[in-house]
Amino acid sequence: MTIQDQIEILSLAEGFFHSSVLFALLKLRVFESIGDKSKTLKDLADELNTRTDTLLRLLRAGVALKLLESKDEVVFQAAPVAQSVLLPSSGDNYLGNWIGNLDYFRAALARLDEAVLTSRPTIEPSAHLGSDAKSTREFTLAMHNYASLRGRELAHFLDTSDCRTLLDLGCGPGTYAFHLGVCNPNMKLYLLDLPAVLEVAREVQARYQLENEVHYLPQDALAEEISGSYDMILVSNTLHMLGENASRKLIKRLYPSVNRGGSLVIQAQFLGNHCLQGRWPILLDLIQLCITSEGRNHSVDETKSWLSEAGFEGVEYCPMTLLNTNSFLRGYKN
Repeated sequence: MTIQDQIEILSLAEGFFHSSVLFALLKLRVFESIGDKSKTLKDLADELNTRTDTLLRLLRAGVALKLLESKDEVVFQAAPVAQSVLLPSSGDNYLGNWIGNLDYFRAALARLDEAVLTSRPTIEPSAHLGSDAKSTREFTLAMHNYASLRGRELAHFLDTSDCRTLLDLGCGPGTYAFHLGVCNPNMKLYLLDLPAVLEVAREVQARYQLENEVHYLPQDALAEEISGSYDMILVSNTLHMLGENASRKLIKRLYPSVNRGGSLVIQAQFLGNHCLQGRWPILLDLIQLCITSEGRNHSVDETKSWLSEAGFEGVEYCPMTLLNTNSFLRGYKN
């Protein structure tokens, strides 16, 4: 083994040092407290009700990682990169909720070996999907962070000009639907998800200038009948949480809910067809092993076969851009 090999392996193993500092700074709301100005060590310690010497040890690490700046270890300010994406005032660029969610994933993946041996999740799956209000809220806001920039891409690549009605099934924060609505103000938006999730979606809606009619459907799509019919149904970043059997059943159930000439759109972070392509889709697959009971990621070809099996025709694949881990399949009902 060469020295370079050792460096590469150690950089993988030591990556948690950096992320642990970032997670701690976010949890303690250090960036929010400092804002776009500056704050003394003593003032920060008083706000957190902690000792200055203990807090200084963390802040030093933040400076070392270029997340914070300080010339004297007395006064601190957020570095430009932190101000750009870690302050809530940064709008659609804000990543704080998403990074907090990565900490949630980190805790689950810390027992990845256990998940592999038992084929069971390492945390309670229902916590972030409705059973715990705080966890559900944080997870839903994280999905908004993730979708904010990608929503613009979906609205650019997905043609809704012939759609009068859109059902966003498993909508989460509703971000994708809201971006599509901005592009097509004549399209009625129907957002379906669990009640606790829709509470957050209503808050997120206020951030968008929408002329659309917006309807909220508090339902469990897996357990309850889906009412109405729609020109387009969007299922975005949802199937990987369900697993193959539940995904195939859901797509079949959705076929009658699509109007003639309408379409079903499946947006996902698809695995390569040989399951060896794409870093994030592979990591997402492992995350599902640790946080869901049946979930796993799936490939484009698999999902195409599920759409065809349900009766959808003319299935199209759109990869969008190289910077977007999402892509989508669109199948039509003729």
